[in-house]
Amino acid sequence: MPDEHLRHLMEHADDLIPVLWDHARKLAARHFRWHDGKTLPLGKTPEDIVTEVYVKYMRGERTFDPQKDLMIQLKGSVRSLLWALHTKASAKNELRSSGEASETSVVDVASNDPTPAEAAESADFAKAVVQAARQNPTVQGSKDLQDLLAAYELGATTVEQQRNILGKDAAAIHQLRHQLRTVYRQALEHINKN
Repeated sequence: MPDEHLRHLMEHADDLIPVLWDHARKLAARHFRWHDGKTLPLGKTPEDIVTEVYVKYMRGERTFDPQKDLMIQLKGSVRSLLWALHTKASAKNELRSSGEASETSVVDVASNDPTPAEAAESADFAKAVVQAARQNPTVQGSKDLQDLLAAYELGATTVEQQRNILGKDAAAIHQLRHQLRTVYRQALEHINKN
């Protein structure tokens, strides 16, 4: 049966690849802030990821589970490669395997620690997201959401901790967290547009 999947993959490439490209673009945009004209780490595009998935299956580096749907497996592989690309260790391993890091390189490819510049950029981005969330009309109009943001800033990250600080039941905390996720999503979209 895996041979049937491979045969289907070859025979229907013209139909499958556009669907996978669309899937890769949506994942990259939703989870990694990618947009047309921007590249992913290592200069790759969502289309490159789909091509890499296809090649890995054709070479036998990835194999199909005969019990699972072909498209689900292909989409899962696209998601997996996108995730690996964005994992710092994976990107460094990719550099090492492609020979771009020489023995005289000052970059420690085995380190997962961010550089000072990466840490500063990450902190600035987090501050910008929180600031945009605070300025969101939904948060400004809700004392409960403002209190939840303050609880997060105090280090209360679990529902139980937030219940104790806000004096609300778990269902109310879950609802507030859902609202706050929506606000964060809007804040990220706003920041990414600028």
